[in-house]
Amino acid sequence: MVLGNRNENFSDFKKGKLRSFILSIISPIAHSFKRIYEICITEVLEVRNKILKIEKGTISEEVKKNIEKDISELYLKHELYNIRKESYLTYHEQKDLIDICAKCLTACSSFKNRSKLFDEPSNDFVNKSITELSYLSSEFKRYNNKEFIQQRIQKYDYLFQKSSFPLDNSQKRAIVTDDTHNLVVAGAGSGKTEVLITRTAYLTERAPDKVDAKKILILAYQNKAAEEVKKRLKDRFSIEEAEVRTFHSLGKKILEEGSKISGKETPKLKFSGSNFDKEFSNYIDHLFNLRKTNGDFQKKIVDYMRLYHDNEVIKSQKDFQKKEEFYKYMANLTYTALDGTEVKSEAERAILNFFISHNLNGERAKIRYEDPARWMTYTDSNGNKKSPKPDFFFPDYNIYLEHWAIDKNGRVPDWFEGKNASEEYKLGMKRKKEKFAQQDKYSLVEIASYEFKGEKFEEILIERMTKALKIKYPDKDFEFTPVPYDQLISRVNYGCKESLRGLSFNVSKFITIAKTYNLPPENINQRLRSERWSAKQESFTRIVLDIYELYENELRTENRIDFADMINLAVKELKENQELYRNSFAQILIDEYQDISSQRYELIRELMKKNDGCKLFCVGDDWQSIMGFSGSDLDFFVNFHEYFDHPARTDLSTNYRSCKSIVDTGAEIIKYNRDSQIEKDTFAKNTTENPIRIYVSKHNRRSTNMYYSQIASHCVYSIKHYLDDGYEPKDILLLSRIGKNLKMKNTLMEYAKTLDVPISFDGSKNPNKIPFMTVHKSKGLQAKAVFLLDVVEDLYGFPCEIENPDIFEPAILSRKRDRYEEERRLFYVAVTRAMNDLIIYTRKDSVSKFIHEIENKVTFYELNN
Repeated sequence: MVLGNRNENFSDFKKGKLRSFILSIISPIAHSFKRIYEICITEVLEVRNKILKIEKGTISEEVKKNIEKDISELYLKHELYNIRKESYLTYHEQKDLIDICAKCLTACSSFKNRSKLFDEPSNDFVNKSITELSYLSSEFKRYNNKEFIQQRIQKYDYLFQKSSFPLDNSQKRAIVTDDTHNLVVAGAGSGKTEVLITRTAYLTERAPDKVDAKKILILAYQNKAAEEVKKRLKDRFSIEEAEVRTFHSLGKKILEEGSKISGKETPKLKFSGSNFDKEFSNYIDHLFNLRKTNGDFQKKIVDYMRLYHDNEVIKSQKDFQKKEEFYKYMANLTYTALDGTEVKSEAERAILNFFISHNLNGERAKIRYEDPARWMTYTDSNGNKKSPKPDFFFPDYNIYLEHWAIDKNGRVPDWFEGKNASEEYKLGMKRKKEKFAQQDKYSLVEIASYEFKGEKFEEILIERMTKALKIKYPDKDFEFTPVPYDQLISRVNYGCKESLRGLSFNVSKFITIAKTYNLPPENINQRLRSERWSAKQESFTRIVLDIYELYENELRTENRIDFADMINLAVKELKENQELYRNSFAQILIDEYQDISSQRYELIRELMKKNDGCKLFCVGDDWQSIMGFSGSDLDFFVNFHEYFDHPARTDLSTNYRSCKSIVDTGAEIIKYNRDSQIEKDTFAKNTTENPIRIYVSKHNRRSTNMYYSQIASHCVYSIKHYLDDGYEPKDILLLSRIGKNLKMKNTLMEYAKTLDVPISFDGSKNPNKIPFMTVHKSKGLQAKAVFLLDVVEDLYGFPCEIENPDIFEPAILSRKRDRYEEERRLFYVAVTRAMNDLIIYTRKDSVSKFIHEIENKVTFYELNN
């Protein structure tokens, strides 16, 4: 009951006092919340009303004006290139136009993303701009100058008609193509110089973008070529104001003008004659002969002779992936002594060279290498009789000298064959020593490999040989003395002797190359210390440095420069004098660009920097790059795009000189140079396929005189037949890889005189005589019939062994070259001088590798003895 009463009381309370109490608390709170709500709503409505009342924004007039200006200018460019086609659209300008479109589109797109904030006219402006810019961008991207080029070709056809021969479409296209950087990749006989000359005329004639002739610079390599370009421009197009120069002439002019500006005295030339190369090489020869009387210098030459046959850098084990490959390499190495004898180790060569370069009691000691000692014959474990071959035998004294290939511990080098190579070798040593101990006729002198590596090797050798001689001949005195320099020269083998004859000339070539890379003697010295070279390269460079330093000191003392300095100093002058040659040229045209060198490239780069908007036009044939001896670097041509970005390339593929069989053979030659050349097609205008004849003599290397007599007589008789058939002397060329082969040259002269065949051997340009010349001299020439002599593997052959380019590597900063690449290009030049007939002579026992490479393109004939 109590509980029930309590519930009832609670119910009453709930209905009465409790409710009033709760309401008294809640009501003021609810009222407050309601007031806050009403205020918030009022504020929100006021903000909304304010927003709704704001007018939508507009894009500023300045922004619109800038966009409109850009679009207007883009339309003008579009009209210029796409519609009126008044100018060539270069890669760089095309890229700039596309970039401007992209920049404007980005700005317009940012406005479009906020379109709700802008009024209708602003949004219309943005949409319209985006449409126009997208259209323009698309137009510029697809544009390719093709129609422009064709229109220009048709419009200026009257210029092309002035050429000495009808120009083909690729030649015309090359002339009209006008990118910032232009490369014309030509083939032999494709009219590349004609293209350069006609382009010059085109530049001065075209409208509305005519180029003032004074703003055109044409660069050639030789004075003769520059004069020919000047003459043809004047005679054919009446153009005289274009600046036509050689690189050296331009360098001289830059130096003179730079000196005027700075007030300095213009440096004087050491050689100012018309034939710098000859004057320079003659002067280096003069310095060389002066130094040759010096004992230390003679020693450098002797060191070079000792290493003459070392044509490679000796490899180490780290150069091979597997040690077995290294062991095989070392086991197969041979070394050649001064007299041409091949021996099996460096120590054996040093021993043999010692006895060649020293006299015994004033006379040369007779020495035989690995002469079979039959008195030592023994029967091996298989029952076979063997005669040992001790290393050296002195027959006048019955003394043998053995070089034991062992170290202090009696071990042989790791690359010796056999499971227990050291034990087997020592067993052989023991057997030989026992044989010597069993008789008293022959004496044995011993020297070990570890002694060779010491500093006193020669002293040990002299002491042991002298002791053995004294024991054998106690009543005589024995003395080894160095052979006088001139006498030593007479003892070296033919190849080394011939190399020495041209040593001073090679020194001059090295200096020329070093200067084209702007490498003074101190830089060459540093390269010797820091880089890896063959022993031959290092010894030759030591000779060069002796003369190079002397020559440079003379130039400084006399305050003179040479031709190579002229270009290097011109580059320096352009870099230091900001205003020199600024805005002087609108077009730079370069002939024979395949022969560009490092210093010439630097000169071009500086001129391009100084002349904003200047365009570069280079024409050349990388297959005919044969000027490595003067410092040319084919990389500047083959990888043109790495030096001048995004060039336009045009190929001249039609050969107008030679018949099809010769053109095809030329292409076959070059394909063996693989990646070092630009791949291109070549076609012959003359589709005749005359056989290329190769006459093979059966006389071998030992019958050199008979070989020369045979090929000379056949050659001169053949020339006589051509003359009898109506050919003129100018229709025939007689070529040799090298002109220093006096035996062959004299034999030819004898037969020419006997048969009364007019051949010029002195380099004179007599139109009534057939010129005999080197392949280098023949570049740029052509003849109906070409005779190519002595294409053999030999000193004066093709490839020429006496002119090994490896010795010039320390003067070259570009990639290491394959020694056969340039020789192969030279062979290509020789072959492609022929218009109709090509006749090649070789020898059966030493046919040139180049002939083997084209054997499927030629016909062989044996010469009868």
